[in-house]
Amino acid sequence: MKNLSARVRVTLLYTLVTVVGVAGIFGFTFFTLYRTLQQDDLRDMQNRMLGYWAQFQTGGLEALKEDINRETFLVGERLAVVRVADRLNQTIFFSWPDTWGGFEVGRLEVLPLDARTLYTLQSPNHDYELDVAGIWLSDDYHLQLGVSTRNRVRLLRVFERSFLGISLAVAGLGFLVGLFIADRTLRPIDRVTAVARHIVETGRLDGRVEERARGRELEELVGVINAMLTRIARLVDGLRNTVDTVAHDLRTPLTRLRARAELALREGGSDQAEQALVETVEQSDEILRLVNTLLDITEAESGVMPLKKEALSLRSLIRDVVDLYELAAEEREVSLVTQCPEELIVLGDPVRLRQVLANLVDNAVKYCRRRGEVRISGEALPEGGAVRLGVTDTGVGLAREELERVWDRMYRGPVQPEQTGLGLGLSLVRAVVSAHGGRVRAESDRGRGTTFTVDLPAPQDRA
Repeated sequence: MKNLSARVRVTLLYTLVTVVGVAGIFGFTFFTLYRTLQQDDLRDMQNRMLGYWAQFQTGGLEALKEDINRETFLVGERLAVVRVADRLNQTIFFSWPDTWGGFEVGRLEVLPLDARTLYTLQSPNHDYELDVAGIWLSDDYHLQLGVSTRNRVRLLRVFERSFLGISLAVAGLGFLVGLFIADRTLRPIDRVTAVARHIVETGRLDGRVEERARGRELEELVGVINAMLTRIARLVDGLRNTVDTVAHDLRTPLTRLRARAELALREGGSDQAEQALVETVEQSDEILRLVNTLLDITEAESGVMPLKKEALSLRSLIRDVVDLYELAAEEREVSLVTQCPEELIVLGDPVRLRQVLANLVDNAVKYCRRRGEVRISGEALPEGGAVRLGVTDTGVGLAREELERVWDRMYRGPVQPEQTGLGLGLSLVRAVVSAHGGRVRAESDRGRGTTFTVDLPAPQDRA
């Protein structure tokens, strides 16, 4: 049930309630009909036994025998078992239909003579039973009358077959009605899901759920969701405008400051002035890089980052980044090892994916031990439709509490004095990977190194 959709679960639940209700009605009706037929048969038996009792009182035992034989002759067959016994339960007279073989009539000679007890005799040769009741004819004689339940059983079986057909029809109708009710009930939720999927896939917040009257609760839900989407859209627009304004306000004066510092450097001056100008240019570049990175992260996380996706060779992407960091790795005596099939293709923006891999390799080289190794690998996932990129270093590793914080903005773990950085690289990695519809995770063993794994979608025609 857990893997079934809500629509199927509601339909099955409605059908189950219908079937249980029909079964309850059938059980009650069957029991009532059974008791009614049984009481009617018992009443007929009592009337016949009273007739035999009256005959015995007027003519004695011989007259009773003649009456039973006459009845059998007129009808053509004995319709009942008639037995007369003395006080010791010894059979005095016995009338038995020829077609009723196999019943345990011998039990009547060992069962107590009780006018208030209804006995039941069974036979392996028949699918019906004999109900046997008794009456005292006198102090010395007891009469027992046995009647077949065949007609009762036949009627109940006809009722069972008829009710089974009706039950199947009602169950089928209940399933269709349940499907209709589930569809009408869950249709507003489907519209909410469609709007949410549109927002996730496009990053646009202009979608709204169509409001239709389907009950006060669902109407309120749709209204609340639309109001929430409107408020989120306003917040995102406000955030986007604020970020754009701040970025523009910072970028423009910083660019102007850097240009003037470069101009002053070209014109020359004292050594101290030149050094101050150099530091000004470097700090300006640092702030500009910080602003640009923050803007990239904000765009990616809000779903507005423009991505020019295309089919890329992951091996070529790895080779470009390795060439970029080969010199830095040599300075730290770190080996860069690659392992990726030539035919491995990934779907994504080449500039952004190169930025992701560059940040991971930069981080690995920076924190790897001297004479250590950074391994960059690529592979296709067995289930298809995705490509896995891995970057593993042999650095000091991270503790569990540090591993949970590496994705936070501006977070930098324990670093050496010569290690620089903004603390935004991994935040940018996660944001860009999520914008591509992928996922990234980190695993670390304290003292042995860290592994970053990125799963990215592959082109559909190659999955």
